[in-house]
Amino acid sequence: MTRAFLRAATALAAALIATTVMAGSATASPSPIPQRFSVPSGDSCAYGYTEGVLEWRSFAPAAAVRLTGVVVDRPIANEPIACRDDRRYTIATYVAYAGETVIDRAAQRADNSAVRLDLLLGSNTSAAGIDRVVIQVCRASFDRPSVAPDYCGREYTFRPTLIGPASA
Repeated sequence: MTRAFLRAATALAAALIATTVMAGSATASPSPIPQRFSVPSGDSCAYGYTEGVLEWRSFAPAAAVRLTGVVVDRPIANEPIACRDDRRYTIATYVAYAGETVIDRAAQRADNSAVRLDLLLGSNTSAAGIDRVVIQVCRASFDRPSVAPDYCGREYTFRPTLIGPASA
């Protein structure tokens, strides 16, 4: 009888463990993963660019997106790139969207330097649902003050990349 009882208890324990594992993986939310970005200004000397990491704060659609990295405007002192100073500065814009609605935006400027970037888009809004971030790098002249930049590279769109079980 003891042997039969041990077999039944072992089978019951195995069934409970299997049920718990399957239920846990079925209810687990997919997790966003850090996503690298690199966006140029589109000129031949790569005067301006931004690069870094997007960190989606929850699975899609996200409640907020953290951006860390750098905005660069060349030439930088002692850099071996042969870009002359063109009397322009670089401005990178970061815009978070939910569908067609702008949820949040930020910009970072650099002039002949590399400026660290640490932004949180969507943190000050009650609207959730960031489904993409659009990044664009522009160049503007010091010689002609204007609201509009002299030129911009193309817009780059980033959407969250998920890992984990697919939702049913």
